[in-house]
Amino acid sequence: MKIFLLSSLSLLLSFSSFSQKFSASIDLQMSVPQGEYKKANTDAGIGGRANFFYRPQKNIPIKIGLELGMQVKGSTHQYFSGLYDNFKVTASNNIFSLMFVTRLQPENEGKIKPFLDAIAGWNVFFSTVNIERLTFFSSYNSSYSNSTKAKWAFAYGGAAGIDVPLNKRDDVGLEIKCAYLFGSDTDYLTNPRIDNDGQVYFTEQRSTTNMLIPQIGVRISIR
Repeated sequence: MKIFLLSSLSLLLSFSSFSQKFSASIDLQMSVPQGEYKKANTDAGIGGRANFFYRPQKNIPIKIGLELGMQVKGSTHQYFSGLYDNFKVTASNNIFSLMFVTRLQPENEGKIKPFLDAIAGWNVFFSTVNIERLTFFSSYNSSYSNSTKAKWAFAYGGAAGIDVPLNKRDDVGLEIKCAYLFGSDTDYLTNPRIDNDGQVYFTEQRSTTNMLIPQIGVRISIR
């Protein structure tokens, strides 16, 4: 998650070399399962989401863009002691999102700008087990990580939100929005558990994967 946020921030800042036709935002997100998905797994997902937009023509209030997201949906960890070392075992369920977005957003200089998004793409479900070795006598540590095979699920939907300018030039803004995505039927893992021997277990589920996703973040564009 740290790597995703840092990478998104670097890409967002790199937009300073482009014209006003480009904008980007980095948001905090929470995904709330809906319908069958909620019955199978009530855990909410927490993570980050980044949007990158291009406006083809200034006089037409349409932007096209790409949205990337990463969230953790259920995580647990446990410490174990050996003769010389401590170990930390972590298990988590994760979702990576790759979405294409078309945004309708009329210009409204210096004022709050509402927008509507049409969204289509994929949510990628995978689970990860990480074993970290911690020594008693130094700061040295090593780790081993393994992920399950990714399960791709097509998703589509819409979002509504507002963009609040934070300065007179309107090159920085506060973005608040909420999306609803209809997710296709797929397999995924839930309820990570670690026993006293360090063995990790998950529960396998299958359902549609509808989500309600509120988001808040910062938008940057360059004049």
